[in-house]
Amino acid sequence: MALGFWMNNKNCYGCKTCSIACKSEKQLNNGVLLRHVIEIKQKEPLAVSFLSMSCNHCEEPACLKNCPVQAYTKLENGIVQQNHDLCIGCQTCVEACPYGAPCYDEQESKTYKCDMCVDRQAAGLLPACVAACPGMNLAVDEMDSLQSSHAADIVSDDATETQPNFVITVDPLLKGEPDNAVVENVASKA
Repeated sequence: MALGFWMNNKNCYGCKTCSIACKSEKQLNNGVLLRHVIEIKQKEPLAVSFLSMSCNHCEEPACLKNCPVQAYTKLENGIVQQNHDLCIGCQTCVEACPYGAPCYDEQESKTYKCDMCVDRQAAGLLPACVAACPGMNLAVDEMDSLQSSHAADIVSDDATETQPNFVITVDPLLKGEPDNAVVENVASKA
């Protein structure tokens, strides 16, 4: 079974500690973020909510399928990992990913992507983002376990071409699904 992330949109207050912890753990340059905290605003009924998103470690990853130098590998546990040494900075993965997960580093002329802190997990530690969240609004586990352990308002499904692996507990004040808001937000930045 594949690993995935659970995100608690219901209780996240947008502190961005997860994003900062990731950036610090990976020693990323300015402007490079592998985890984004998206603000979701709604007028009727009035609501402001946050959602922390990174790579969804898809079953059919567009980054892997489209990389011309085969810098991406899908591990047995479902983690989609990038061999940064192979990256040529063409940004094909950035363009291919419907979730905006890969991030281009202008300074290095290469792309980075969340690897779910595979090295930390191998050492028995949680990914940096999960460990740092003060509200415990992030978790990583096998998808079946995430769905049974958390209120799963949105679960990625097979209908999506890339078949992302995530579970979201949604703020009950939101009318729309936050994963759609994130995709729209990412698309507007492109």
